[in-house]
Amino acid sequence: MPRILIMNAGTPQMSGAHLTKAQRSLAASSAYRSAWFAQEGDLIVSPVVIPADLLSFIGATLDFDASSLRLVVPASRQSTILDDCTLLSQPVVERLKRHIRQKSAWRLYPCYFTEGVARLAAKLGISKTGDDFALQRGPDLLNRKSHFRQLATSVALPLPHGCVATDPNGLFKAVTALKSETGRVIVKLDNGAGGVGNVILTGSKSDPLPGARDTRMISWPSLDPDALYSEITTASCKTLVVESYHLARSLFYLEYAIQDDASIGFINSGNIRLRKSTDRSERALTWTGLELPSDLENEQWLTAQEHAYRFVALARDLGYRGMINIDAIFTKDGRLLFNEANGRWGGGSVLHNIAIRLLGFDYSSRNVILSVRNVRSPSFQAAHDRFFKEGFLFDRTRKAGVIPLAADEEAGTVECVVIAPDRTAAHDQQHRLLSS
Repeated sequence: MPRILIMNAGTPQMSGAHLTKAQRSLAASSAYRSAWFAQEGDLIVSPVVIPADLLSFIGATLDFDASSLRLVVPASRQSTILDDCTLLSQPVVERLKRHIRQKSAWRLYPCYFTEGVARLAAKLGISKTGDDFALQRGPDLLNRKSHFRQLATSVALPLPHGCVATDPNGLFKAVTALKSETGRVIVKLDNGAGGVGNVILTGSKSDPLPGARDTRMISWPSLDPDALYSEITTASCKTLVVESYHLARSLFYLEYAIQDDASIGFINSGNIRLRKSTDRSERALTWTGLELPSDLENEQWLTAQEHAYRFVALARDLGYRGMINIDAIFTKDGRLLFNEANGRWGGGSVLHNIAIRLLGFDYSSRNVILSVRNVRSPSFQAAHDRFFKEGFLFDRTRKAGVIPLAADEEAGTVECVVIAPDRTAAHDQQHRLLSS
């Protein structure tokens, strides 16, 4: 059955009403990256035009006819996000109706199942289990940090000590109560995706720590809750989550799919990889990519799965259908703590999709999949030509090599996926990509 891929990453439901320039750029590059979900005959609704050479390369790599794909891009848009207003605009709906008349059965495959996606489904005559939940903005429950704490507590997920704050006074009380546990507190914006709204407060000097845009040494008595609250909150989001911050030995995620028949399928798990910036003034770690499968010990993996499944089952029972991923850590002292959930495509979704189509569903028993961001290259084609010339390009016979995923020509970088037989080989290939 052909699908309508809706690339609505970076919507207000995910990141708030006022996106930064960096968030808008990520939303655009996410559309290029998400084109790797495409299958024969799919219809892609994207906030940006996806280059023809990228679509052709995707088809050639994944062995389907890319000319069968159809692309719908809003003719007039004021931003690089596919929000509900744009998605439901008459020109977009009419163009979609014209396309889907050519075939009798379609299904929607959105990044984020918003109210607008559910209304679009009704306009197109495409029914889906979970539409009623989405019409009431139910998936928003699974993309807010405050709601995550509330829902996770109800199924006894292990969480860092913390609470929800909705004003400066609540923020001050929370920080004061939590600072003594580890000497570090993280303050999170309720709907800030990718850690952009988070600040870590520490009473001692510290290098940048994972999970925040800033790691800030303060003198606790001098904390100004009004200034901090004003700095982190936005016009559309006045809710913060405050938690004790724990140093992590392992940072990982678990991803699941809740099907229309209410069955739950485990999709993949991976390590979240970060590094220090070469700019010493930078107060955040640089996200370098993901590594599938995660390198958790078997007992750790089973424990994390047992807990995470309870949360996913709760999401299913609430009425949610679709992809859902959960972030967690094992602390330095071995404790499992969950951080947040996201009811949408996750960072590893595209990597998993590529891996199963090239290697089979059991790839994780034989291969390591590594995403590598910020590989220097002036264009997608230049990266492809370089990898071919140097013998890096993925080879179907060897079932190993490098695949360029998407280019950010403004930044002069390309994101790549490395497919290797083991972690050592994958890391060696990453080093070659980044050092030349």
